[in-house]
Amino acid sequence: MNIYKKTIVSVLGLSIAVICISDFTSNAHSNGFGAPAARTGSPGDGANCTGCHSGTATTTAGLITSDVPLTGYIPGDTYTITATISVGGINKYGFEVSPQSTTGVKKGTMVVIDGVQTKLVGIGGKYITHNAGGTSGTGTKTWTFEWIAPAAGSGDAIFYGAFLAANGNGTTTGDQVFLSSLLVQENLSAGIFDVAAKADVWSVYPNPATEKLTIETLDATATLEQLTIYDITGKRIKTIRYETFSQTQILDIADLSSGMYVLEITSDKNTITKKFVKN
Repeated sequence: MNIYKKTIVSVLGLSIAVICISDFTSNAHSNGFGAPAARTGSPGDGANCTGCHSGTATTTAGLITSDVPLTGYIPGDTYTITATISVGGINKYGFEVSPQSTTGVKKGTMVVIDGVQTKLVGIGGKYITHNAGGTSGTGTKTWTFEWIAPAAGSGDAIFYGAFLAANGNGTTTGDQVFLSSLLVQENLSAGIFDVAAKADVWSVYPNPATEKLTIETLDATATLEQLTIYDITGKRIKTIRYETFSQTQILDIADLSSGMYVLEITSDKNTITKKFVKN
């Protein structure tokens, strides 16, 4: 009887051990289908990927980018947000991003444009994270989604993000966690002018251009005040101010290096931005 009892106890103990190991392995891989909600590292969330992966999160700038103009978002307009993580020698990645106030209030609405790569989680789709088909990459991984800007008067929106570079060893150890954020401001001028005044009546051509850009307005009452050129990182390249202006203005860009730029057009009525390419 004692031998049988010991055998039963041993088998029972082994079974429990197998269950524990299975659960641990399952937990280590479960986030391959997306991170749990509220893991962006924002002040409102108070948690990030280190809750499931050991190590210390490293704050890194520039992992979240957007096509929101330098002048700020227009309430109700739709913009493209991009999240990118690059770590040499890694081929498994994850992320979670959420647009919030500094107190954790959701700002705007995120829209999934690739359901294989990404999905929404949390109440009201407050967070976007990787999906099962959106974790693989060789040295780098990028996810893209759309964001519908919130109503007028919502103020600044901060995209908080947590990123994971996993070493694929089957455990929670050795993975790398990064935190990043992107501030986008509301274009306050959007609520000042009436619809006619806000209409995009400015044309910039040719695009791409080689030596000169033509800036033209269809609004005969508009007065151009200045043109400012920024590179794609937001660095100001040059500013040209005008005291007099006809409906057509020629801008010399021969001194610019080849690449994409943002032209900020400031008139007596509003400020708009246009992208152009210099060949």
